[in-house]
Amino acid sequence: MRRVSQLSGLSGLLVTVFVSTRAFAEEPTDADAQQPAEEPQEATKAEQPLPVAPAPTGAAPAAAVPAIAALPPATKPKVGDLSVHGYFRGGWGASNQKGRMTCFGLSISGGLKSKYRLGNECEQWGELHITTVAYVGEDGTVASLHFMPTAYIPTTEMGYSPTAVTNSPAEYTTATGATVAFPNLYADIQGIPWLFGGTAWVGTRYYKRESFYISDFFYWNPSGVGGGIEDFSLGQVWESAPAMLSDLRFSYGLFAVDGQPKPNDASSPPFPMKFDLGIRNDLQVRGFRPYEGGELQIGFQYIHNWTHKDDASGNTNTHSGWGVTVQHVQDLLGGNNKLAFQYGKGGGTGFGTLARFYYPDFSLYWGESESRMRLVDVLTIQPTGWLGAQAGVVWQRDDMGTGVSGAKTDWYSAGARLSFAATEHLKLLAEAGYDRIKKDNGSDPSYLAKFTIAPAIAAARGFWARPELRLFLTMAMWNDNAAISGVDSGNIYRDTYPNYRNGYIAGLQAEAMW
Repeated sequence: MRRVSQLSGLSGLLVTVFVSTRAFAEEPTDADAQQPAEEPQEATKAEQPLPVAPAPTGAAPAAAVPAIAALPPATKPKVGDLSVHGYFRGGWGASNQKGRMTCFGLSISGGLKSKYRLGNECEQWGELHITTVAYVGEDGTVASLHFMPTAYIPTTEMGYSPTAVTNSPAEYTTATGATVAFPNLYADIQGIPWLFGGTAWVGTRYYKRESFYISDFFYWNPSGVGGGIEDFSLGQVWESAPAMLSDLRFSYGLFAVDGQPKPNDASSPPFPMKFDLGIRNDLQVRGFRPYEGGELQIGFQYIHNWTHKDDASGNTNTHSGWGVTVQHVQDLLGGNNKLAFQYGKGGGTGFGTLARFYYPDFSLYWGESESRMRLVDVLTIQPTGWLGAQAGVVWQRDDMGTGVSGAKTDWYSAGARLSFAATEHLKLLAEAGYDRIKKDNGSDPSYLAKFTIAPAIAAARGFWARPELRLFLTMAMWNDNAAISGVDSGNIYRDTYPNYRNGYIAGLQAEAMW
């Protein structure tokens, strides 16, 4: 995963390179803190500063007027130009109970687990976002094709395979469970004058995501199969707009929702029925800056249930729904603070998920009376070149809307990661995280606490600087209720050691983003 494209000269105004999702938008201040391409991350449309010719040596006469440096000619993109960005993480580890590494997470609603990721990821994950220029017009119009092959290899079910095959050709052998996916495969056209800075696109893609990086939680994730116009700029329409409105950008997308059943719901079909369809309307307004260093962002989604009724009376178990997200971003200490509020009803309760291949949890099978309320605060800072950190808190309430005891579930999560660069190319990383689940029926809560320390050899000092090669030690502790549903990916502490309430893992991991 965070998760900016490198463009040359004035081509930054012509070619937008989208990176596999941008889970975070923090910008480190020191030169060696590179921006992430985080899995999967969407790059912002950034403009690379133009190089300036070097100043002449020797002092100029006192009365002389300084010469203006000559600018190089703009480089025009060509059909076939390629740009590649990507993300990778992987490694291996062992448990203190002997055997393979297992990773710790607390089960929450929907069959998902919340976990803090440093020294706690039991898989290999890699992706390449490849952008190809498909057309260049004389009026500045540029069309591109975006393609992202993504590989996922689990390391807890089948072990560590040296070949990592998806299917084994040998008789009586099994595969490792490796998968290959293509979450980004879309075309776009930008530079059309009457779109005023907007980009038209159609296909499947990671779209305008926001994440709590250290817990791998994409809390605002409107990705999917669709199309639309993004980043239509008010400033290009209204050139004399006041400063607070000059960067205002509007985006509208139309996405398909295929009625994916809720996990662990036996009453739902194993696959979406062919006559199930939801049409999700996603409207976003970003770039409202009421004061310097602050930005307000608003998103609204409405899912229309376009599904064949189940019986003659018109009854159906699929539903429409809506949701709203309001986020404030404040520049702070070389990074920023993101405070987001989300509320949804029915089919609109989906906003974002915890590591379910990074796609959102939209579903027509959420009940009409169901609701979700969420508050997220993520602080990412780089006050000096040698010190960086991210900390965040999450509160989420899921309400089934039935009014019976146990219908409401609260999820609390809090964690922080500290990056201390003792010297160039050497860091000390430390992370702590806590998750808690509480129902309103008076039952005891479930909780899990996790701590990691990891010295790392790194490309540079900054918090986001990658690659990082880490040696980690992780400890986790949990209570009885958490153990019942399983607190580790390999279920070692539910099946083999059910009476344990703590565990340790150690190993090596690499993470790269570019």
